[in-house]
This record gives sequence, structure tokens and C-alpha cells, in this order.
Amino acid sequence: MELKELQEKLDAEKWLASEKAGKDVCGEFDYCAKCDKEAQYPCAAAYTAFAAEKTEAKSAEKAEVKPAAKTEAKSAQKKPAAKRNCRKAK
Repeated sequence: MELKELQEKLDAEKWLASEKAGKDVCGEFDYCAKCDKEAQYPCAAAYTAFAAEKTEAKSAEKAEVKPAAKTEAKSAQKKPAAKRNCRKAK
């Protein structure tokens, strides 16, 4: 989606949220932390930067967790089942 289209969508959402809240909610969304009010499409740019950062964080988290999970699964597969001697002594 183009920044212009995204800006229009976010403006509409922000307007509806402002109407519901009874006040201007500009600056209260999670992505607003990335806002540069001087940008041509400030909400769209902030939203895009926020989403990219969130995606990178999730990818990094998965990369850290995934090898450990694979190692545990491989270890479990390599362990032979315990053998029992079930014969009764005569």
C-alpha cells in the first residue's frame, strides 16, 4: 500500500477514534512513537517504521528460540528407549 493511501486510512481511523474518545487522539497510538510531524505522510511513515521494527523483533526472537527447540527435539530422538528385563527368575 502506498504511503498516501495508508495515511488516508490511518487518518480515518484516527478521526473515528477521536470522535469516540471525545478528544483528539493524535499521538496516542503505538506507532506514534515513531512520528515525524514534518514528514509528508507522518502517520503512514510512523506506522511503517513501527511495523518494520516489530517484524524485526519477532524475527530476532524466533531466531533465538528456534535453535534451542531443534536441539531439544534432536536430543529426544537420539535417546534410545529404556530396556527392561521383565523375565521372572526361575
